[in-house]
Amino acid sequence: MSGERPAQAGAPPPGTSLGEKLSASVGIIAAMVLAVLVNLLVARHYRRWDWTQGGLYTLSDATVSTLRSIEEPIRVYVLLSEGDPLTLSVRHLLDAYRAENPRIEVEVTDPDRRPAEFLAVQQRYGVVAGKTDDGRIVTDAAIIVARGDRPHFLTASDLVEVEDEDDLRSRPRLEQALTGAIRSVLRSERPLVCFAAGHGERSIEAGGAGGLAALKDRLNKNNYEVVELGGGRSGGGRDDDGHGDEEEAGAAPSEPAPEVDLDRCRVLVLAGPSQPVPASDVARYRAFIEKGGSALIALGPVPDESDQRYVDLGLSGLLAVAGVQLRSDFVFELDPKLRSTQGFGETFAPIVRPHPITEGLIKAADQGLGPVLTVASSLAPTASGPVAPAPLLVTSDQAFGMVDFFGWARDPSEPKPRDGDHPGPLTVACASELPKPAGSSAAHGPRVVVVGSPGVLYGANWQSPELRGTAVFVESALSWLAASPPMLDIPDKPASTAGLRISEDSLAGIFRYVIVYMPLAAALLGLAVYLARRGSERRPGDKGGPGAPAGRGASAEAEREGSP
Repeated sequence: MSGERPAQAGAPPPGTSLGEKLSASVGIIAAMVLAVLVNLLVARHYRRWDWTQGGLYTLSDATVSTLRSIEEPIRVYVLLSEGDPLTLSVRHLLDAYRAENPRIEVEVTDPDRRPAEFLAVQQRYGVVAGKTDDGRIVTDAAIIVARGDRPHFLTASDLVEVEDEDDLRSRPRLEQALTGAIRSVLRSERPLVCFAAGHGERSIEAGGAGGLAALKDRLNKNNYEVVELGGGRSGGGRDDDGHGDEEEAGAAPSEPAPEVDLDRCRVLVLAGPSQPVPASDVARYRAFIEKGGSALIALGPVPDESDQRYVDLGLSGLLAVAGVQLRSDFVFELDPKLRSTQGFGETFAPIVRPHPITEGLIKAADQGLGPVLTVASSLAPTASGPVAPAPLLVTSDQAFGMVDFFGWARDPSEPKPRDGDHPGPLTVACASELPKPAGSSAAHGPRVVVVGSPGVLYGANWQSPELRGTAVFVESALSWLAASPPMLDIPDKPASTAGLRISEDSLAGIFRYVIVYMPLAAALLGLAVYLARRGSERRPGDKGGPGAPAGRGASAEAEREGSP
């Protein structure tokens, strides 16, 4: 028998030393300091990541530049209820706006939950409100963007564009609407853009792919005022097939517009005249430019009524102010990389040259964004121009300007350059900035942009995504001419299905699946599991008899063998 006492089980460990306590304390303090430093770093360098499909909350360059130019508070009132599908998206997008500029002040006023605050906004800005059958308050304005006492109202239709009502597909336009509203309240004046009329130009009220209404609407949304010089509609514009415009059947005649003083205009636009411009009008337009005005002149080859020669528009004196002349030719692009696969090369994508007007197009070239021209004449500098025009759009070396177009058109075939034709590269758009007039306090002199194709101004460029580059070029040219910030150009977000349309047959099928088939399938599955478990419980054991737990017979046998 041993005299030693067995070691006591479960003895407590020795106490923690002072060094270990200090080490643990220092680690905790270091972790706290590190956490504070990380929070300070995150607060100073705020970043957000947008993982939504199509980058719904990723701000465009146009929006970022607009937000960074804000120098005074802009208040945004969100008048959407919590249950509105747009509320969450609007809040996320406004968070991104505030991250770029904290001067954006957002106030979310739920008309249902905060009626007193909504009433104050309603009285201040004159918001019209009403109640639905279920008691919800509905307003005519979803968002109000205000700078001081100058508000801009956005409706729900401004925030979402429904593409197909049958498929319930919608395209969000939150960023376009919000940034456009901010620009509207920031601008203290509305530059006046005047379209010349009376020489066969398309009317600014004419819609469709060949009208100017889309351009007018685009200018209005960017806070420009658009008027037509000379009074009423300018009839006689020639379509692409050479026929004049006709009034739609049953359409009411348009009211004559009031006469506008040309000196009030910021930009003069000549949108493809198809008839000779009187010398008096040319003198007026030239005097407007020489006194400091800017002009966008878009004109191209116009056949006469006999289709034997081009119409002399009488604009050589006006173009000479900018040091440009319009050649009597018809441009064909033969480079397969630039010409359209359809036609003979009269539709092509010109090469963009560096200029303040084309900066955005050059940056977006890798995205396939570029202008497209159809039916163009080439431009050339004059021998005695006041300035050297800067080329904006040019053709390739393989292009040429056909002089005898009407001879070729009698028996058209693949065009080939002949003696006397103008070889490429050809300039099809250029810009000139003239010296400032004597005594002028303007920041720059008169500016003129000349494009050898009137089609760049037509509505198709704003209606077709494939022609968006042409629309961007025109908008950038007008912004440069008006010395205004670049027009708002925010790419559209991808469309998505906003709902599900269910027919009576589909509803009956859903009822059968939810009420009958799914509960029946669950019941059958439960019955199968029950029967499987019951069968395993009745299986006889090795030594323990029916129903004995597995291993029981073997353990009992071992106990009997070990007993005396």
